[in-house]
Amino acid sequence: MNARSARLNAAPPASMGRRFVAASLDVVAWLVAAGWLVVVGVVAWARAEPSTAASQDALRLVTIGMALTGGVVIAHWLLHGRYGWTLGRLAMGVRTLDVETREPVGPARIFVRTVVVLAGAAVLLVGAAVVLASPFLDRTRRNRGWHDRAAGDEVLDVRRSALALAERPPWRSPQRAAEPSTLTRGPAPLPEWAATLSPTAVRQPSAPPLLLSPVTPRRSSPDLDTRTMPVVRQGLAYGLTPELELTRPAAPRADLPAVPPPATDRPAAEFELSDGRHVSIERTALVGRNPASDAPVQLVRVADPTRSVSKTHLQIGVEPSGVWVADRGSTNGTVVNLPDGGQVVCGVDQQVRIRVGSTVVFGDCSMRLVRVPTTGPTA
Repeated sequence: MNARSARLNAAPPASMGRRFVAASLDVVAWLVAAGWLVVVGVVAWARAEPSTAASQDALRLVTIGMALTGGVVIAHWLLHGRYGWTLGRLAMGVRTLDVETREPVGPARIFVRTVVVLAGAAVLLVGAAVVLASPFLDRTRRNRGWHDRAAGDEVLDVRRSALALAERPPWRSPQRAAEPSTLTRGPAPLPEWAATLSPTAVRQPSAPPLLLSPVTPRRSSPDLDTRTMPVVRQGLAYGLTPELELTRPAAPRADLPAVPPPATDRPAAEFELSDGRHVSIERTALVGRNPASDAPVQLVRVADPTRSVSKTHLQIGVEPSGVWVADRGSTNGTVVNLPDGGQVVCGVDQQVRIRVGSTVVFGDCSMRLVRVPTTGPTA
């Protein structure tokens, strides 16, 4: 991943205030380029007598102004589609990019989002204002309005992206490999592209704290281990009956041979998808609507007509110490429902260990862990 893609992946959604100022600057640019001719021409035509020279001159000004207005609209449309900015958005550091690829959406999709606004204007002339205010209704807090969702785009604040990526912890780096990595104990080196930033924008990240004790002596623990959470059940009786408390374990019998545990015949974890399919995962898998990776990992594609699942939504890791899931920076997030009814919201690239019976919910889809790999005898 190059520096530009990494910077855009770290870009937060643009605020509504910044978007409003950018739109206002576009109107000012139109007034400077052509709008003043239209305004002056209309005022002069209204004051002039019909069928007079002054009236004809006023109509010429209006015609020239409308022709220049068409040129400004076409120029903004092409710039917006090809580069993601208009003059106002360029000045405010705002870009309209694809919600998943972070690339410009093209003139055709810009035309779609414009048609949605114009269709709203056809409803009592107030629908356009409702469409433009629809980002306030976005429950994901990404400020995506109805016109943004129709075109599949998102308006980002690229001025804050460099600082956000410079302050991003090393375990949330967009260059994270498909294989699970452990938490670092020291400051990570800055990427090469950070050398182009100003000294005030680059801050050396500090070492992340370990949330849990190590699962094994040779590696750090995951960010969250749900298996250590107590399972709450109703109607448990505390204490044993006197007869059971008096019993003691019997001494081992030397005349019986020791039976070794069965060898590992199924070293994979098994998940049941919401569509009824069963998927076995042996090491690492990427799950999503259309996952892709250059690394040799298993790809699990889910059917999602509503497009609530990102292309690469989450990652699953199967290790001798257990099974974990991690969100891959998806749009709608990932939630783990525990067997006892508890819920855990997965942070981006946060490894969350799960036990059998846990359900991973992502978008409108889900998958339940039905079997974990057994560990056979060691030589």
